[in-house]
Formats: sequence, C-alpha cells, structure tokens
Amino acid sequence: MIKNEDHIDLEKQRLLELEDYFNEKFKKKINKVLFINPPDVDEKIFDFKIAKRGRANNYPSYGIGVLANQLRKLNYKADVLNVNHEVLKKVYHHEDRNEFDYLKVWQDIIYDRIKKFKPDLIGVSCLFSVTHNSFKKTCEIIKNGFNIPIILGGVHVSHDPKGVLSDIKNFDIALLYESDLALPNLLEIINKEKDISDIAQFAYRSKNKKIEVFNKRIVPDGHTMSVMPAYDLMDISNHSLYGTIGSWHGALGANKKVSTCQSNRGCRAQCTFCNVRTYHGKTVRHKTVDSVVDELLCLQNDYGIEHIVWLDDDLLKDEKRTINMFNEMVKRNVKLTWDATNGVIAHSLKKIEVVDAAYQSGCIGLHVGIESGNPEILKKIRKPGTVDTFIAAS
Repeated sequence: MIKNEDHIDLEKQRLLELEDYFNEKFKKKINKVLFINPPDVDEKIFDFKIAKRGRANNYPSYGIGVLANQLRKLNYKADVLNVNHEVLKKVYHHEDRNEFDYLKVWQDIIYDRIKKFKPDLIGVSCLFSVTHNSFKKTCEIIKNGFNIPIILGGVHVSHDPKGVLSDIKNFDIALLYESDLALPNLLEIINKEKDISDIAQFAYRSKNKKIEVFNKRIVPDGHTMSVMPAYDLMDISNHSLYGTIGSWHGALGANKKVSTCQSNRGCRAQCTFCNVRTYHGKTVRHKTVDSVVDELLCLQNDYGIEHIVWLDDDLLKDEKRTINMFNEMVKRNVKLTWDATNGVIAHSLKKIEVVDAAYQSGCIGLHVGIESGNPEILKKIRKPGTVDTFIAAS
C-alpha cells in the first residue's frame, strides 16, 4: 500500500518532470495560437460525389471558436482553421474528381495558414472517433513541415486520453474536457506566470513513453461560458453553402444560411452509451439568456444567418429558463428558425407551455431521444424516460 506521504512525493516528482519537459519544449512565450479542426474523414472514406452535392457534414468549429475568443479576451492572438470546411469549399469549385487530390488539398490548406499566421502553438481538436485517422494525419502533416508545438484536445481525446494519445506520435501536450479556463491556465504555466502545481486537465508523453495524466479539473461556470465564438475568424456565413448542418435542411429551402448555437452544456441523463457526462460533468450549466440572444442577433444581423441548429445535449433542461429564453428571442426580434437535431429529453415536453414557446420562437422540428420502445432495454441503458413518457411527448 502506498502511504500518503509517498503519494505526495510521487506527485512532486511528476510535476518536476513536467516542468523539465516544458523547459525543453517551449523556448519562448506563447502568444499566438492557431486552432485547427481536421477533415471529418480521411482519404479512404472521403466521397467526392457526396461532397460535390453539398451533402457532407459541415458544422462550424464552435468549440475552438469559443476558445479563440476566450484567449483574445486575455490579449493572446488566435486564429481558427476549419480544414473540413475549407476542403468542401475546394470541392465546390472543382469539377473533376479524378484530379482532386484530397490529401494534398488539405495539407496545402494547413501549410498555407501556418505560414501566414506564424503561430507559437497549434491546437488540433477532434470530436468523434470517425475523425481519428485524419486527426492523427493532421498532426503528422504539421510536424513534418514545422517545428511548432502541438496541443491536442476535444471530446475524442478526453474520453480515452491514454488510448488515443498512445496512437498519436506527433503531439507535444494535450488538454482534456472543456478548456475555457484550463487553456489560459496552461499558457500561463508555460509562460512562467503560474506555478507548475496549478496544472489541470492535462496529459503528455513522458520521457519513459508513458502517457501521464493530471486529472484536476477547472470547470467553467455559466458566466465564463457566456462568450460567443470568434465568428469573424470562421467564415460563418458560408458553411451551409458548401455542406450540410443538422437534419432539417430539406425543410429549409435552397440556399438558406444555417449555423449553430449553444445555450447550455451537459445533460441530466445518465445513458450508458453516452459520454456527455464524462466530458461536461454531472451537471447542466447554462449561459446567460442575454448572451445567447445577443449571439443569435449577431448571427442574424451581422452574418445573415437564417436558421440555427442547437448544439445543446439537454436544450430544455430548465423549464422556466427555457420558456424565458424562447420568449426573449421573440421579444428582441430574433427572426431565425431553429431545430434541435441533437434531440431533447421527452420528459421536458410534458407541458404545452414549453412546446408553444419553442414554436413561437421559430422551432421547425426536433428529435426526441427515445432509443428503444422496450422497457427492459430502457432500464438497462438508464434512459430517462418510459414508453408512456415518449407517447405523452409525441
């Protein structure tokens, strides 16, 4: 059994080794950070014809857009490169699929942006495991062309840091979970403005090739979260021109400008198949209603967006707040239509007031998370609903 003092000594040794690692990797202060979202899929499963028809997914890089703005508030310089979006833009303007070199196209896109922005640190994010191969290849491309430190992050890495990072050789450090506070905290440590003992939500490969994880978390509250993404860096008006966002594009008509928005993070449910609680924790944290409506008006008035897809995993969590937010959208003349492609929890649809407020604020459709009509399966997967709940919601 390890005694408490032995544990303290081991932790102190880990911190000393990490401090040596930082001194070796970071020879100058970090001021400019480039955030990169890789292509959704690698060249083995990329389908030119689907992309050409505008039917490939093309979601904006919402999370790294938020991080970019969090850093800019602290006087860092930041840029956002959504490689998936830029590739689909190239496909849109390219006629011959036989002459379209997918891998070279997105390698050149990355090289050009790095040469132009000249970052001190490059952050590469990954949301889903289907993106793992292009995520890995993005890191390879960066390391082959530039001697710039790479930091990894996102849901995919956070869900299994040791497994994912063991497969990616070309990275330097990683941040886990939501990084609104953890990233500025890390940059201050690297820049020697904070002590190494403040490290949180962090992983790296030590000298003995072991993936070391520091599990302390710094969870952003609603006030911290109430920051809109750096839309001016994201070509936000054109995502739906080159690809698909959400499930309801068929109901929107041609050329309607679509984007995304988020009003809260987390989910009350404990479904066994889902990692939202692993990433966001056990609570649902809300952005302020004013900040959400301000963001919607910015999308509408500054970027010409006409429809939004909510990214929330539990959009209707707080009934009173939900009705207030939808009513505020009407009151402040938000003219956007919206959908909840991610789905909502059926229990939240039990009152007509919620549904009516949603309709009045522009809802054209939503998915209800059901998963199964078998009561025993619903219990096994810990789904927060019953067959009766689902029928009542419909």
